[in-house]
Amino acid sequence: MIAHTGNMLEFLFPQIIWRMETPGICLTFDDGPHPSATQQVLDVLRSFSVPATFFVTGKNVENNCALLQKIDADGHAIGIHGYQHRRWDAFSVRRTSDEIQRCMSACRRCGVVPAQLYRPPHGFFTPATWTSARAMGLRVILWSTLTGDFTRRSENAILSTVLHRLNDGAILVFHDNDLTTGRINSLLPRCIEAIAARGFSFSKIV
Repeated sequence: MIAHTGNMLEFLFPQIIWRMETPGICLTFDDGPHPSATQQVLDVLRSFSVPATFFVTGKNVENNCALLQKIDADGHAIGIHGYQHRRWDAFSVRRTSDEIQRCMSACRRCGVVPAQLYRPPHGFFTPATWTSARAMGLRVILWSTLTGDFTRRSENAILSTVLHRLNDGAILVFHDNDLTTGRINSLLPRCIEAIAARGFSFSKIV
């Protein structure tokens, strides 16, 4: 697992946003809405008054519309993460565009208009990814740090990854899914407190 992107990737793929140019650390959450994990994340974020960005999948939106509305009501940004979260759709402009559109439509049926942000499933991209996103007016957002919260690594190891090479504009990826639901209430507050202790603020991606 590659936890941190480097200058070479940013140089090779300038079409993609790897970090923000604004102050603050951007906490992002992939794969939701999830019936338990997303609510846990929202509760922690609310307790710290921290804004975040959620990249949602259309299929989960359809099954958890009320949670999407809560994300929106709490003032967080909502981006597109495809409909079915399939890696191989990135090889086709048509399939990528369809996945984006289906996710957008699912959000709008819930009364939520997502931001013009797209994170490809699994972070996997091809030229079709930014061709599709650009045609639909979306920015492709990846990350500077993949926290590894979905792995079996210890919380201390994940926290170390979060804090390594931390700087303003960093985009950190967490997940609200089956793999993280059991550790959110412990891990996420530790990460937020440690980041704040280093003097950083938090920003959502807009």
